[in-house]
Amino acid sequence: MTVIAGNKKRVTLPTKPGERFDVRIVGDGQFVLTRLAPAQPRPAKVRVRKVAGYSVGRSDRPISETAWQEALADLP
Repeated sequence: MTVIAGNKKRVTLPTKPGERFDVRIVGDGQFVLTRLAPAQPRPAKVRVRKVAGYSVGRSDRPISETAWQEALADLP
């Protein structure tokens, strides 16, 4: 595949958003790109506060139905 740098000295490759690559400079103007495994998702941040006498947690991400079932299964 041949790619051409644009006005801003950037090269665009046909990839998906969020893909990660390792860049090695081999020498003589040669670069080797190696596709890396996807990054592990970071743990969700949850803030707990009291509302009308109850502890309420608010997350920065949506929670799936299976996650709710697993969390509630641990309660007595």
